[in-house]
Amino acid sequence: MAKDFSEWFYHSDAWAKTRAAFIVYAGGMCQRCMQEFRQGKRSLQEVKPIRIVHHRIYLTPENINDPAVSLSFDNLEGLCDEHHNREHKAKGRKYFFDKNGRPVCNS
Repeated sequence: MAKDFSEWFYHSDAWAKTRAAFIVYAGGMCQRCMQEFRQGKRSLQEVKPIRIVHHRIYLTPENINDPAVSLSFDNLEGLCDEHHNREHKAKGRKYFFDKNGRPVCNS
């Protein structure tokens, strides 16, 4: 979930370029949906497109300036809204992400 300390990052050119390139790299479809499809838990029609490029190691004030954490493909995962919400248990959360991966206040 985006915090005040990271707002600048999610509006940066570096994040926009990394996010766009990662979506292409990941094939454009939610990586967890695809994993469930391969396991027979989801049909191909149920696989959703990537809406959120998620940081596996969450960003903190201490690591946000480390490109090995904030911009590395090794730390990113392409998720649909459903899987991202599950990751963060987002029901009732104050923020969500728009189609460009930028945090938006849900008030």
